[in-house]
Amino acid sequence: MVIHPRRCALALFAMLSSCLLDQEFKHKNPTTPAPLADGWAIAAPEDVGLSPAALSAIHDELLRADRFVGALAFLVVKDNRLVFETYLRDPADRDRPHHMQSTTKSVTSALYGIARARGLMPGMDATLCSLMPDECVGLPAAKQGITLEHLLTMRSGLNVDNSDFSLEMWVDNPADPIRYLLDKPLYANPGERYYYRDADPQLLGYALQRQLGQTEEAFARTALFGPLGITDYYWDHGARGESMAAHGLFLEPRDLAKFGQLMLDGGAWLGEQVVPADWCVAATSHQVVPDDQPRFGYGYYFWIVPEAGGYSTWGHGGQYAFVVPRRRLVLVLVSHPDSDPTQLHGGMLGDFVDLTRPLWKDP
Repeated sequence: MVIHPRRCALALFAMLSSCLLDQEFKHKNPTTPAPLADGWAIAAPEDVGLSPAALSAIHDELLRADRFVGALAFLVVKDNRLVFETYLRDPADRDRPHHMQSTTKSVTSALYGIARARGLMPGMDATLCSLMPDECVGLPAAKQGITLEHLLTMRSGLNVDNSDFSLEMWVDNPADPIRYLLDKPLYANPGERYYYRDADPQLLGYALQRQLGQTEEAFARTALFGPLGITDYYWDHGARGESMAAHGLFLEPRDLAKFGQLMLDGGAWLGEQVVPADWCVAATSHQVVPDDQPRFGYGYYFWIVPEAGGYSTWGHGGQYAFVVPRRRLVLVLVSHPDSDPTQLHGGMLGDFVDLTRPLWKDP
């Protein structure tokens, strides 16, 4: 019998959670942000037009044992100021990097936008094989037609399901991981059908590394994290040092909020243009229909939330930077990464959108 480590982790977490639900595991910690030398201005909710009562009701919902079970941190940014911040289990979680899971994909999108603007990456119509021809020798013509846009919209056509991806890539450790992915069968011709998974952003990460001559993490350190003042982070990597472009990033909650604010401000942070403004618009605009999530749209590794006129990152277990431009809001939730969204409430983006509705809905 083959033992899948991730499934074992999920089963163990579900078992432990059933025990935890019989005891208090969330706590009503302070909600007023502490002023730190980290680039955030602080304000009271009422000073920026937010209802303290609405925030208190959301906080009470997060504190329930049967709702948002994995939640660790909730932050609210309004008009570029941090106005609400609470840690539901341990206040020390403020200063710990947490696993962002698939929110990593959104950061990968931003890094592609930066690299393209600097002339370090070609446009989205470039094929993957034009950037790594050695790995494409002998591939069928259809696979040689996979473009960067296909990767950015989950439409490569390569049949690599997420239930197998991590085990095959990071445990089995194929000798040539790029060719290993490209040898997978096609479920559709490239560009024809959306299929959400980790393989496409990982291939984009390999393309970034090849063109940049450095890992995605190394590029992020200077091109993105440096300007944002993000210093305490971790980016998991494969056996050859490649950054896990789909799900490997760990950030502190305030730094995830910075990323959301950066996108809200058209790629600028404290007056410095970090991500090109046109890429911020394109990445957070509807590009494809995610048939597995009909409530939302999908951009370039960002989820579109039409009912709020906004967009969000979405990491497994409940890692969200939900941005509502017309309200100048950034709403952040950080959660235990191994909470199964099919079993424990809070792991689906719709849960968070519904929770925060009082803050972004029209009057």
